[in-house]
Amino acid sequence: MKSILITGISGFVGGHFSRFIVNNKPDHVIHGLSRSKPAWDFIKNRDPILDAITFHQCDLLDFKKINEIIGGIQPDYILHLASFSSVSQSWREPLASFLNNTNAFLNIVEAVRIHDFNTKILSVGSSEEYGIVKESDLPLTENTHIAPANPYAVARVSEEHLAQIYAEGYHLNICCTRSFNHIGPGQSDQFVVSSIAKQFAEITIHHKKPTIKIGAGSIIRDFIDIEDVIRAYDMILEKGMTGEVYNVCSGRGHSILDIVNALSELTYIPVVVEQNQDLLRPIDNPVLIGSYDKLQNTTGWKPECPIEKSLEKIYTYWLNKLS
Repeated sequence: MKSILITGISGFVGGHFSRFIVNNKPDHVIHGLSRSKPAWDFIKNRDPILDAITFHQCDLLDFKKINEIIGGIQPDYILHLASFSSVSQSWREPLASFLNNTNAFLNIVEAVRIHDFNTKILSVGSSEEYGIVKESDLPLTENTHIAPANPYAVARVSEEHLAQIYAEGYHLNICCTRSFNHIGPGQSDQFVVSSIAKQFAEITIHHKKPTIKIGAGSIIRDFIDIEDVIRAYDMILEKGMTGEVYNVCSGRGHSILDIVNALSELTYIPVVVEQNQDLLRPIDNPVLIGSYDKLQNTTGWKPECPIEKSLEKIYTYWLNKLS
């Protein structure tokens, strides 16, 4: 049997990854670490998944407790998901965002270093690390210069540099991702696609005025389905090379207005788009589209779920939740 520790297990990605492991890897013992126990209203037949997990309630900033937990588990793998993952939140709370994301990761890798475990660690980063890019830079590869343009991205770059230092200096087995905008059922409506899908569901259920509120409609993002993300993380844990960074992306770009239009077609609801000034950021990347060639060449992974299917799943989730 192999053991895997998932930090931030109670969140959106943690729930989907836990279901994947339970359904596909019966030889894995799952340990989950988070401040609160999972709720996961987006997972059908949730109880068997929860029953398969040994849950450890802990603040990742508490190094003594983290050290004890990792020492007791002796994990073969660690998937480090726990973070303040909202760019908007990082603008509102830059200090908390940076300290939480950086120090939580340091506590994890320090505990592995102190115990001298041969644990494979995957540190999940973000496409926001690339910052403001030129059209000539697209699609973005792992060799593209990184220039973070918001507090969240700065913390992610710091985490990636720390990972490389621990890999090279302390010989820890760490890989990193620069994950692009992943989407799927259960994601918080703090995130743009989930927010838009929720608004369409509210129009359907509550017969609200068909107006969709968004921030900057012209920005283009590389949206990738959560199930594709989960497969990528699993394959990096199995086959990723120590010290390497991998883009996890679809290789395709869609504007926020594209998302609105696609959901309008899916739901047969014509809508008016209204810009909400509160959703605009002080600095925003106009376009982010990645290349997954390196990940595919290393592991054989490639994205499979089209965005239309992703949007259908998210809209259905909100319909069921709001009903």
